[in-house]
Amino acid sequence: MATIDIDAATAPNSNTYNQSKSIFMRGVLIWAVAALFYFFDNLLNVAPGGMKPQLSQAFNLSAGELGILSSCYLWSYGIMQIPAGLMMDTIGPRRILAVAGLVCAIGTALFGVANGIFMACVGRIFIGFGASFAVVGCSKIASVWFSPRRFASFMGLLVAVGMLGGAFGLAAVSTIIDTFGWKQTLFGGVIVSLIISCLLWLVVRDKPPVEINQSQTNQPKVSILQGLQEVVTCPQAWMAAMYAGLMFVPTLAFGGLWGTPYLVEAHNFSQSDAGLLSSLVFVGWVFGGPIYGWISDYIGRRNPPMYFANIMTFIVSLWLIYSTGFSFQALAIGMFLLGFFSSGFPIAYTVTREKNRPEVSGTAIGFMNMLNTFSVALFQWLIGWILDFVARDVIITEAGKQFSLLDYQKALMCIPICLALAFVALLRVKETYCVVKHED
Repeated sequence: MATIDIDAATAPNSNTYNQSKSIFMRGVLIWAVAALFYFFDNLLNVAPGGMKPQLSQAFNLSAGELGILSSCYLWSYGIMQIPAGLMMDTIGPRRILAVAGLVCAIGTALFGVANGIFMACVGRIFIGFGASFAVVGCSKIASVWFSPRRFASFMGLLVAVGMLGGAFGLAAVSTIIDTFGWKQTLFGGVIVSLIISCLLWLVVRDKPPVEINQSQTNQPKVSILQGLQEVVTCPQAWMAAMYAGLMFVPTLAFGGLWGTPYLVEAHNFSQSDAGLLSSLVFVGWVFGGPIYGWISDYIGRRNPPMYFANIMTFIVSLWLIYSTGFSFQALAIGMFLLGFFSSGFPIAYTVTREKNRPEVSGTAIGFMNMLNTFSVALFQWLIGWILDFVARDVIITEAGKQFSLLDYQKALMCIPICLALAFVALLRVKETYCVVKHED
């Protein structure tokens, strides 16, 4: 099979250049459809944060139970990450992603018809199962359709697309629910999931007609067990995954779930204003993710941007949790900066890919995403549990328990602790200098 490095094509009018450009543009279209799936998955992920009053009233939920309901998505998502990576490496993204879209539709339907927390949790588990293939699928497509030199940039763009989904979910879900009701809103999500599944089947292709990455040409196939063993026995993959998982906690545990009720109950913002403010965490990601990816590729280094992301996120998180008397404008800036600074951690995905062979790229990304997701799922539940445990003089309303600023400050202390531990993990991550080099 012929090999073409798109970045190496230098003759503007040559057949090779035209073929390279055509393959690249087709790859962009395929990647964009897969990224659309990731966009919608992120919207479904954060939806409970914008539905807290409705869900608490419908199912009579405590703070811990709301954390459990939201995290069911993440536990299912996390458990499936390694199997998802293995399937991407052995079967390919097209069939897997199309079926995953159908599973998301089934899960959303189950959530919408739920009459109690058990069925709602089952629906969330199905949604997480289907969504678990999105990031791995997009990264696999990027690894086979584009030059390795573009990988970090495409991962940065993927972060931006996904976080747009999270921002839209938090900013718009409350308004949509007020207009149509929470069950009807979820049924609309079923229709969207089915449409995306059809697009994935019609547009996505497993590989280009010619090899894009010279390093993957004529490489022997890797068995499932061999690929899994290579990844889980790579110490650098563990360190990068620990850093990423702990760095993701401020985004989904705070911005995605507890940020909105925190602003409503502890700082007296309206539900719609709080949802809008929380969505700015994801807007920050939209801008920060591509910038971090581009800077990392440009300077040829991975670790410095990750250190900067960690330290600045730590500072902003302390300010958001422990300051008082916020104005709307100050909070808007703070929430945006929390997302912008923390969006540097996906560079760790690129580090993981560069520490493992290209033949196991899907498995490596899946392994990292598994630990990443488990961290967020644990802390979504833990923050809710701490709120229930430390709460004093709780106010009971139709929308459920109302916690005080002090209660939230005690529970949200988890976030700066996570960021401090992420810094320690990053100290053990060796710089790759943007070179794919397998390490034992």
